[in-house]
Amino acid sequence: MAWLRYKKWILGVLGLLVVGAGTYVYLQQKPKKAAASVRDKTVEVKKGEIRSTVSGTSQFEARDMQNIIAPADGTIKTMNLARNQPVKKGDVLVEIADPTLETNLQEARTSLRQMENDLNDLRTQQRNLQITAPIGGKLTLSGNLDTGSNTTKSSRIGAIADLSSLTVKLPFLLEDASQLKKGDPLDLAPDGFLLTKTGTVAAVGTLTRPDSTGGKLVDVEVTVANDGTLDAGLKVKGTAVIGGRSVDSQEKGTLEYIKTETVFAGANGSIRELKVKSGSHVNKGDLLAVIGSDTLSGDILNKQAAIERQQATIASLEDKLNQLTLKAPFDGVFSTDFANKKTNVLASYPAGAKVEGSTLFGAVASLDFMQLPIQVDELDLPNVKSGMKAEVAVDSLPGRKFEGEVTQVSTVGTTTNGVTFYDVVVAVKNSGELRYGMTGTANILIQDKKDILVLPMEALQQQKGKRFVTVERPDGSREEQEIKIGIRSKTEVEITEGLKEGEKVIVPVRQQRQNLSQSEVDRLRQQFQGGQGGGFPGGGTFQIAPGGAGGGNAGGGNRANGGGGQTGR
Repeated sequence: MAWLRYKKWILGVLGLLVVGAGTYVYLQQKPKKAAASVRDKTVEVKKGEIRSTVSGTSQFEARDMQNIIAPADGTIKTMNLARNQPVKKGDVLVEIADPTLETNLQEARTSLRQMENDLNDLRTQQRNLQITAPIGGKLTLSGNLDTGSNTTKSSRIGAIADLSSLTVKLPFLLEDASQLKKGDPLDLAPDGFLLTKTGTVAAVGTLTRPDSTGGKLVDVEVTVANDGTLDAGLKVKGTAVIGGRSVDSQEKGTLEYIKTETVFAGANGSIRELKVKSGSHVNKGDLLAVIGSDTLSGDILNKQAAIERQQATIASLEDKLNQLTLKAPFDGVFSTDFANKKTNVLASYPAGAKVEGSTLFGAVASLDFMQLPIQVDELDLPNVKSGMKAEVAVDSLPGRKFEGEVTQVSTVGTTTNGVTFYDVVVAVKNSGELRYGMTGTANILIQDKKDILVLPMEALQQQKGKRFVTVERPDGSREEQEIKIGIRSKTEVEITEGLKEGEKVIVPVRQQRQNLSQSEVDRLRQQFQGGQGGGFPGGGTFQIAPGGAGGGNAGGGNRANGGGGQTGR
């Protein structure tokens, strides 16, 4: 059928060329007045309408469609697809399991956590290069510590004892201790002191132990505020007033610090500066020592870089795993027919089945908008632009017209039988009646003018780049009149200057044949298609014979193979 259409077009063009050739010869030798042997007719300049379109036929496709393809080899973990089913955006359609990938991701995350812990430790060491007193009190340095000493995070720098209060445990007879309670006052007599210090019962023990006489003793814990005269290691004896009588502890006790805190280096390095001496009193926050490290800063930078690399590795693994979960890209319909119309491909992929990467399960299509990918002749392509309106007819819906719009115009053509076509996509909003694969014809509106002066194309003559017609005056005389034209259709042309409504114009009818050279045929063909040029070589006159075409392909169809063609009326 494509060859028959092409053959018909060739015959039509050849006939047109022959008639044009006769016109050329005639006009080269034409007298001032029309010869009696030439038959002609008269037409009246009148107002009309010219509507120019480019058309093409194709099958409807979904404008928005995405294939559902297995991204990698694996095992079907979840299969939520059926042969034909509606889907919503974000619905999980297929999940594919890859145990190796999952294990690699888990190990990478564990490694990242360890790297982050290492970095935090290095930063802590960096903060600990200056050792400060955690509390105020008496500092006792470790015996082997000095400037230049090497340290680790756990190296002991010394200990600070809080001297603000002291504690002592004093044994009392059970019958006396049982009458004491927390908060009761108790006098302490340090060895070598003439004055006693008043302390407070902090706790009464519950365990008993025997004394040398067979009595039972209970330890009573006493705290005492330090006025600066007391220190740990002093022996003291306690006296309590119980029921109006004084009761002494059975033995002396030794004063101890209530609060002591050990100071650690907290960083690997060496002591660069030692700011205090053992036995000195320090306040909380005082600088005790400075540790130096030649590698710590570099270790931190290296660890940060390693963490960034590991994070990139994890992101890549997560992305690969996420790709194994296929989700609906938009609301629409899933169908296996997009993969195989004869076989349900899903039957081979139940949950647990192995699947290879690039396996096509089908596609999700949104039917809200359909599109027709028609082909347009290269001669019509310059007239077609994105955004142009189109009228679409559907073979299976006779009498119905749908509004369309040009959304894409290809810049790369396909040549068939010497004729080049370009793909043009026309989108149509679907009211629910259009189906995938239906045949439709899109007529793209190029130009549409109403209430304009029109003449038949064959009335035009052209000479030396100017167009003119032969006007018949009321007295019967004939005169050439230069004109300017606008848009044209297959049979008519718009007159923009040179004529008025109602004037009579002669339309000659020529019946003469002459063989043309290939270059003349090509030149004439271009003139017929575009209406431009300055006539044949040698300055002769060109006139369009009856049945000539202007601004498009004869018959409004394609030159070959069913592509789009320009029509007009």
